[in-house]
Amino acid sequence: MLTVLEAKNIGIRACIEKIGLDFCKKHADNATSGFSEEDGYVNCFVGISDEPAKQYDISNIDTLILTSCSNWPYEARCNVSLSDGKIEFSELRLPSNSS
Repeated sequence: MLTVLEAKNIGIRACIEKIGLDFCKKHADNATSGFSEEDGYVNCFVGISDEPAKQYDISNIDTLILTSCSNWPYEARCNVSLSDGKIEFSELRLPSNSS
C-alpha cells in the first residue's frame, strides 16, 4: 500500500519520463505538474510547452485574468494505484522525439 505522496512522486516521475527528461529539463521554466486523489488512485499530470510563456500587461486592469490550463501542447496524465503502484496512462501528447 502506497501513501498519496509516494504515489504522486511515482506518477509525476512517470509522466516526466514519458514526455522525456531532457525535454522537460530544457523547458522547465514553462511547465507545470499536479495531482489529486480519487477512489484509490492518485491522478498525476505534467504539462509543458516549448514556447515562451505569454506575458500580460496587468498595470491598467482591475480584473484577475486566468488563462486556460488545458492548452499545454505536450502533456502526460496517469493514474497510480495506491494498492499496488500500477501506473496507467490516460492521456499523452508527446514531443515528436519522445517514445
